[in-house]
Amino acid sequence: MELCDFCGFVIKQDDIKCRNCSSPIRGREKIDNFKILPKIKKQNIQYTPPNNWGRFVPRKTLAILLVIGILMAPQTQTLINDGKEYWEDINTPYYSIPKHLELTLVRNFTIYLPGESGFSDYSLILSKPENRPSWPQQDTESWQEVESVSVYPNYNENEAGRMEWNGTLEGKDRHYIEVTYKVSVNTLRPDLTPENSGSLEDIPAGYETYLMDEWLIEPSLPEIEELAVQMVNGTEGNVIQILQNIYDYIMNGYTYQRSSIPKSCPETMNQTYGDCDDFSILFSSIARAAGIPTWLELGKIPAYVDSQNGKCDLKDWGGHAWINAIVPLKDGTVTTVNIDIANSYFMWMPAYRISDWVDDGDGENLYSYYYLFSSQGTAKANYLENSYVSNCELSGNLKLEEL
Repeated sequence: MELCDFCGFVIKQDDIKCRNCSSPIRGREKIDNFKILPKIKKQNIQYTPPNNWGRFVPRKTLAILLVIGILMAPQTQTLINDGKEYWEDINTPYYSIPKHLELTLVRNFTIYLPGESGFSDYSLILSKPENRPSWPQQDTESWQEVESVSVYPNYNENEAGRMEWNGTLEGKDRHYIEVTYKVSVNTLRPDLTPENSGSLEDIPAGYETYLMDEWLIEPSLPEIEELAVQMVNGTEGNVIQILQNIYDYIMNGYTYQRSSIPKSCPETMNQTYGDCDDFSILFSSIARAAGIPTWLELGKIPAYVDSQNGKCDLKDWGGHAWINAIVPLKDGTVTTVNIDIANSYFMWMPAYRISDWVDDGDGENLYSYYYLFSSQGTAKANYLENSYVSNCELSGNLKLEEL
């Protein structure tokens, strides 16, 4: 019996290799007959370079030229410019201001006797918002449209065109008045610079009323006349530059502080503080003394504004005053600019506001605007006002790098 030399498994007589480990068995190897193939002659292939100018230009140079060609293509330049604008846009801080505002403002008045005894005859007088611009304004575009003014109860119109309610309270009586404004307002942002402005000599006739003294607006005061001379010096009569000088004088020299009733110019100058009414009165006095027709515009604005991400949240509405001034332009036309010192707006106004009266040059009408409520009797009546927005829609968007 023969055993495998490698694993010791039994080898049978006709085995060529071990059935267990497949190792060959000595003396029983199977040898195949080899076939000898003829030799193949190696062929030499001759390289023929392409017959064009590229054979003489290095590949790196070709790649550079290709990239330059792509970059110089009009389509690529458009994409690059758009990308640069987008990059500058996302890396430049700006203020987002709505172009247009549609607003429904509700004003509720509660009239009562604080001591709940005695009687009082009262009078409540409110100005009625109208479309703007209106005389003497010379704006080139409409910026306030009044859709409706709804009231309850009904009112009487006085000689100044204002809404007037009269009544009598006794003891615990309370009277309620509701006024609803539906208006649309546009942001005013004229593209004007001192280079566009005409001079004092270019101011047209017809605005003499707005150069004279009025209630608290006193261009004839010596201290006001002296200030006006300082504001005009060095401007060569450029109207916008004079307005800018007056604006800078008040912005840099006075502090905002709310007061109950408007102050005279000497009082504001001595205290070096004031509110929107005081600053507007002082500004108008100096501008009139300088020869620029100027007047007050009055209305309501919100103290709280949130217009980000499509919101229209306007709260805490209150009375506000700003300035209108006549500006002649080099092209021969005339315009009106808006200046709001309390909010640092020079020659522009955002949409969130309602204008309800433009100074007509009559000092009595200006005075009565600020004293809208009166009462007489054995007791003194008072009133509370609650204003809120019932509907608000914003549209358009202005991105301003500075206000």
